[in-house]
Amino acid sequence: MTTTGGAYACTVRRLPRWLIFTAIVVVLALAGLSSLAVGTARRALPQTEGRLDLAMLSGPVEVLRDAHGVPQIYADNPEDLFAAQGYVHAQDRFFEMDIRRHVTSGRLSEFFGASQVATDSYIKTMGWRRIAEQELTLLSPSTRRYLDAYASGVNGYIHDRSAGDLSLEYSLLAVQGLNYAPEPWTAADSVAWLKAMAWDLSANSSEETERALMTGLVGEELTADLFPDHRLDQIDPIVAQGSVVAGRFDADSGRGSSRTAPVGLAGLGATQLKDARDALASAGKVHNAIPPLVGSTQLGSEIGSNSWVVSGDRTDTGKPLLSNDPHLATSIPSVFTQVGLHCRTVTQACPFDVSGFSFSGLPGVVIGKNASIAWGLTTSHVDVADLYLEEVRQNTVRVAKRYVPLATRTEQISVFGEDQPRTITIRSSRHGPLLSDVDQQLGRVSAAPTPPAGSTYAVALSWTALTPGRAMDALFGMNTAQTFAEFRAAAKLLDAPSQNLIYADTDGNIGYQLPGSIPIRGAGDGLSPAPGWDPAYDWKGRIAFEELPYLYNPPSGYIVTANQPVIGLQYPYQLGSDYSYGWRSQEIIDRLEATKPLTLDAAEELFYDDTIRFAADLVPSLLKIRVADSWVAEGQRTLVGWDYSSSADSAAAAYFHVVFHNIMKLTFRDQMPPELWPSGGDRWFAVVAALLKQPNSPWWDDVNTPDRVETRDDILRAAMTGARKEATSLMSRDTEHWQWGRLHRVTLRNQTIGNSGVGLVERLFNRGDLAVGGGPAVVNAMSYDDREGYRVTSGPAMRMLVDFSDLDRSRWVNQSGASGHAFAPTYDDQLPLWAGNRMWSFASSRAAVDAATVARLELVPAG
Repeated sequence: MTTTGGAYACTVRRLPRWLIFTAIVVVLALAGLSSLAVGTARRALPQTEGRLDLAMLSGPVEVLRDAHGVPQIYADNPEDLFAAQGYVHAQDRFFEMDIRRHVTSGRLSEFFGASQVATDSYIKTMGWRRIAEQELTLLSPSTRRYLDAYASGVNGYIHDRSAGDLSLEYSLLAVQGLNYAPEPWTAADSVAWLKAMAWDLSANSSEETERALMTGLVGEELTADLFPDHRLDQIDPIVAQGSVVAGRFDADSGRGSSRTAPVGLAGLGATQLKDARDALASAGKVHNAIPPLVGSTQLGSEIGSNSWVVSGDRTDTGKPLLSNDPHLATSIPSVFTQVGLHCRTVTQACPFDVSGFSFSGLPGVVIGKNASIAWGLTTSHVDVADLYLEEVRQNTVRVAKRYVPLATRTEQISVFGEDQPRTITIRSSRHGPLLSDVDQQLGRVSAAPTPPAGSTYAVALSWTALTPGRAMDALFGMNTAQTFAEFRAAAKLLDAPSQNLIYADTDGNIGYQLPGSIPIRGAGDGLSPAPGWDPAYDWKGRIAFEELPYLYNPPSGYIVTANQPVIGLQYPYQLGSDYSYGWRSQEIIDRLEATKPLTLDAAEELFYDDTIRFAADLVPSLLKIRVADSWVAEGQRTLVGWDYSSSADSAAAAYFHVVFHNIMKLTFRDQMPPELWPSGGDRWFAVVAALLKQPNSPWWDDVNTPDRVETRDDILRAAMTGARKEATSLMSRDTEHWQWGRLHRVTLRNQTIGNSGVGLVERLFNRGDLAVGGGPAVVNAMSYDDREGYRVTSGPAMRMLVDFSDLDRSRWVNQSGASGHAFAPTYDDQLPLWAGNRMWSFASSRAAVDAATVARLELVPAG
C-alpha cells in the first residue's frame, strides 16, 4: 500500500493478507466491532492517578498531568527522573516506540510481512542499529546512566503486560495471527532513533539521485533548470556576513567571496549517468522504501521548518520571544510528545528543569525551555551525504587503477508468515554501503550497463551519520545549558543530524549555531554522484566546529531560520545546496521588520501567515493570458485583486493551486518518468518562477506533439483551462462556491493500522477531515504532494512560542495529543486547536503546573 499520510505509512504496503483481515473485520463488525475495540482499547489505557510501586526507583516520583494529559515529572535524581519518563512514554505510546525500534533495526517484516523486506534491507544495509550500538561506547557515563534508567522505566511498564494490554494495535495484529511479546527496551533502541532523525533531516541523497537520473534523461543544461540558483541578492541567509579567520568563525568579518556557487558537475558526464541509470534508480528507491520517520525523504519531496527569535529591543516587554514549528509528515499520534522533566531541587547532581517536546523512545527534551534558556531547531539542509558510482568486478571495487576487495557481511530478516528468515549480503566500498545491491537482490532491477568489460556499476552511500557520534550527549547538554557558551558546548557534540539551532535566555541574549559533522570535499560539489574510483573525489576531512557559522546578539535584533541558505559565498566551505528558496524566511523577516514592538499575540499570528509569495511571480503572467472561452475566463477572474492569501475560504487560492498543478503536469510530466514527477512546493515554485522569464524554454514544449512547439503562454492557457475543468469537478461550476478548504483538508492517519486499507479499522485510529488554509512554501506550511492531490501530507508537527518576560506565558500546541491510545480523550484533543490556528498555555513553573494539574500519579520504590 502506498500512501502519503502519517509517519511510516509509505512502506506499510497492502498485502493479500489484508483481504483475509477484511473478511475478519466484516465478521467482527456484525458481532459488534466497536464494542470489541472499545473494550480492548480501554484495557490498554494507563493508570494516571493513585500510587504505583516500581522496583527501578530509588526515591518517590510525581507525575502530574493537565487537562491535555501532558505529564510533568518530578524526582530527586536524574536516574529516577528518566526512569519515570520511560515509564510514562511506555504508558502513552509504547506501540509507536516499538514500531520505531523495528524500523531502525530493520525488523518491520516481523510485523507486516514480505511487503517490508525492501525497507528492512535498506536499513540493515546502512546499519543504523549497528552504529547505535557503537555510539553507546562513546557516550559519557552520565548519559549511559540516563539511557539505562529510561530503559528500566520502559521495561518496568511492559514486563508484566501482554501486547494487547499495551496497545489496541497489537490486538488487531493478533487477529491476523501475529503471536508477539515485546522484547525488553535497551539503550541502543533509543540511540538508534537518532539515526532515523538524521536520515530524514540531513541526508540529501534523494536530490543527488534525482539530479543524476534527470541528467541521464535530458542532459545537464535542462536539468540545471530544475535546480535554480539561490538568489542571495533577493533573500537573506541566516547569517548575513562573516567568514573563517585564523581557524575560527568571525561574524564581523567582511571578507569577500572566496568560492563559486556549486554547479552540479562531479566528473561524470551525461552518458555515464545514463549508463548507470539502473544502479542509480535502484539506490534511489531507498527514499521511497524507508518510511517518513519524522519528515519525508521520497524522491522529489521536501521538508522544512520555521524558527525565529527576537531580542527584547524589538518586543513590547523588553524580553526575547522564541518561536519554532517543525514541518514534518502529518500523523496520529503526532511525531512529538510533550513532557516536563524536573529535579525537585536543581543541583549539579540533578541539573534538569526542562519542558518541551520529546520523541517517544528517547529520554530528554528535543525542543523546549528550561528555567534559563529556550531553543528551537530547523533543518539546515547542509550536505552530509554523497553518492559514489562504483565500478565493481565481482566482489572487488576499483580504486584508481586497481581493484580491492569489498567489505561483506550478511544479515537475516525474519518475515511474518515465512518459516525461515531471509539472508541478505551487504557489500561496502571505502565510501560506504552499496545501496544499489538491495534492489538487485530483490530481483527487480537488472545490472547496469558496464563500461569496462567484466564490470558493473553500483552506488555507494557516504554519510556522516554512519560514523558513530555523541548526539545523545548533545541532547542532555542542551537540556541543562544555562548560557550561550554552555549551549554551544553541547551543540559541538551534535554531529548528526545537523540542524539550525536558535537560542534565547532570561538575560536577554539571542543566538544561533550551526552544528554537525560536515564534510570537506575534494573534487566535486556533492550535487550529483561522484566517480568512486577517483580518489580526488574523496572527502578530505570535516569542518571544525570552531569554523561553523554562529550568531550572538546580532545588530538586527532578530534571527530567522526557515531552511534558507545558512550563509553567503564569502564562507570558504560549501555547506549545502538544497535549501529553501526563501519564500517563508522572507515573509517572516518582512513581518518582523514591520511589527515593532512585537507582542505575544502578534508573534503567535506569525505561525498562521498564509501568504503565497510565489503568487506574485505567477499571477501577473496568468492575468496577461488572453482567454477566449468565457467559462475559463470566470476562473481566471478569481485572481483579479487577490491578496495572495491561501485562507481556507479563498476561491482564488483554490484556483491558483489547481492551475499550478496543471502547469506541473503539462510542463514536466512529458519528459519525466512517473517516479520523478514534481511534488510541487518550494523548489518547484522557484523552477517555474525562473521559467516564466524564458517563454521559449524547451521545458514548455510538449514532446508528445512533434508537429508543434508549445511556448510558455500556450501552457499557461492550457493550465487555466484544465484548472477550470478540475475545479468544477472537485467543487462547483459556480466560482462563488470555490474555497481552498474544500480541496485542502487534513486527516491525521495512524502510522500503521490507520493505513490498512480497511475502512472500519481506519476509522478507529484516524482522525479529522478538516478544512485548513496555508500550503506549500508558505509560513503556515500545510503542504500537499502535487502528484497525489491537495490533501495535507505534511505540516507543523507542533508549534512553540516562548515568552521570556514570563516563561509561564509561553504557548504551545501539538498536532494530535499526548496519548497514542485511540480511545483516550487526549489522543486527538489538540487537533482542533492545531488545525484551527490556536495554542494553549505552556506552563513550566511548579506553581503553574500545580494549578493546571487534573491527575496526580505517585511512583514509589517497591518495598
